[in-house]
Amino acid sequence: MDSLHPALGANRPAVFREPGALLYAGNCKDLLDASIAGKVTLSAWTRRGYPGRDLGNALPQVCSVGGWDATYPQDWGLKVHCNEGVKIAYVARGSLTLTLDGQKYELREGQMFVVRPWQLHAFGDPNVVASQVVWVLFDMGTRRPHEQWQWPDWLAWPERDQQRLTEFLSKNEQPYYQASRDVAHDFQQIADVVATNDIEGGEIRLRLTISMMLMHFMQQIEAQGPSLDQALAQSKRTVRIFLERLTHALDEDWTLDNMAAECNLSRTQFTQHCLALTNTTPVRYLQMLRLDAAHKLLMTKPALPVTSVAYDCGFSSSQYFATCFKRRFGLSPLEARRQPQLMAS
Repeated sequence: MDSLHPALGANRPAVFREPGALLYAGNCKDLLDASIAGKVTLSAWTRRGYPGRDLGNALPQVCSVGGWDATYPQDWGLKVHCNEGVKIAYVARGSLTLTLDGQKYELREGQMFVVRPWQLHAFGDPNVVASQVVWVLFDMGTRRPHEQWQWPDWLAWPERDQQRLTEFLSKNEQPYYQASRDVAHDFQQIADVVATNDIEGGEIRLRLTISMMLMHFMQQIEAQGPSLDQALAQSKRTVRIFLERLTHALDEDWTLDNMAAECNLSRTQFTQHCLALTNTTPVRYLQMLRLDAAHKLLMTKPALPVTSVAYDCGFSSSQYFATCFKRRFGLSPLEARRQPQLMAS
């Protein structure tokens, strides 16, 4: 993926880390670098490449728990990325700029927020200001809106309560909340336990405290009587998100099979949703995106060879690219570059 031409890849967001997936999850490298440089205090227990102390076998399904403490304005921020789980976080001190799916929110001390695995998000504007943020990042076994959530067994919650909390968080995407007094206290307890650096001795305390935080959070949400939107957790939304982000991964060797697999759907389901959303087939929609991207590169990067344009936009050969381009726009790529005023509308 790193070979993608900068003209297309410079602003490429990250979603999933598995090789061959549409995009990949960020592991908060900027935060790690700032911590190593002594700019921010990072206190976290983690796994799967997230920065912090390795959890080992403790707290199954937790990717990261802990927080950062930035006592002065920073020269870094976390760029647009997705996580490999559901992040529930709390601004304990200071403030935080959260950008979530393109929408910017200014969070203040005492507020908390939720980020789902498919939600692109960033922290900072563009840099982080003085703040203390505490979080728990759960791997729920889901990466897409329509998949089933699986809470950790160690929560020991009745199934009905797990399902209720899942409903609140999967079919209601309110980005942030004013934390209740109980929730705020629970997050402070989480930060205190992680700060001990004693994973073996602190695991049972964290299990209990995280369970209490989730219980108090669910009670807080339920008291608000949230409106639930079933469409937020349907497979059609998964396909919509995939199609919206496909332009960032045009160089991938996409086929109908691996596009459907990326959405964890059958070929038939994926095609039906694509037809409903775009009024064309997945393969034709992909080619349209590739040709539009190629046209933009030809016009804005005059020094870039046509062959490079073709490969960067996912075409297997420059000859095939030229044929498709002329069929779409009425001119060859070279003619379009020399005579942009003659381009068919």
